[in-house]
Amino acid sequence: MTTVAELIPGDLVTGGGASAVFVAATAHPIWPHLRLVIWRLYDPAHPDLQWSHDALWPLQVVGSVVLPVKPGLREQRLRTALLGAAS
Repeated sequence: MTTVAELIPGDLVTGGGASAVFVAATAHPIWPHLRLVIWRLYDPAHPDLQWSHDALWPLQVVGSVVLPVKPGLREQRLRTALLGAAS
């Protein structure tokens, strides 16, 4: 299992039948003890829901990270999440 603090942009996180590409995290603008975490979602049950912005604890477990299997895969996933296609 992976925590918010361990995520790297482009990580593919799976859990609960859905998956998401981690895009970014920063200090939350309202709650300084939390992180504002941005995801690109891929959930067959909710195809219209594409982005998620969450307030999470840095040590909160978010699911399992699918590690890249070849160089550049993490970057490719991030580009696809942001731009809609690999560049």
